[in-house]
Amino acid sequence: MAKRWLNSADVEISEAGALLMEMAGCTSLAGGTKTGASAATPEKLVAASTPCRFVWVGARCDADGSALNTKPVFLGDAGNQNIPIMPVNFEGLLVQIDDASKLCVKVGVNGEGVAYRVFAS
Repeated sequence: MAKRWLNSADVEISEAGALLMEMAGCTSLAGGTKTGASAATPEKLVAASTPCRFVWVGARCDADGSALNTKPVFLGDAGNQNIPIMPVNFEGLLVQIDDASKLCVKVGVNGEGVAYRVFAS
């Protein structure tokens, strides 16, 4: 049997000997859109340090569900932005990270960008 370290779980044993676990959940949800002023220049997703558990990032769309971007937007850290978010990737992706300000986006066209949600604890 493999052993795993559970980084964010409190583990208890009940009086009957059953394993009890309490997983910390998210207590706040914030987000918006991030547009890049200049193509090929990476920018932080959020300017200020924002402790969190997860960040969801997806393509922007209008009220009719039509894509607002014409080229992919790339997600990553300050050094490398190489995860493409295609213009029609409305389901987006979920990034497990401790601070949303560690994420950077790089647009292919000035003024394009992403929608995001920060799940904080």
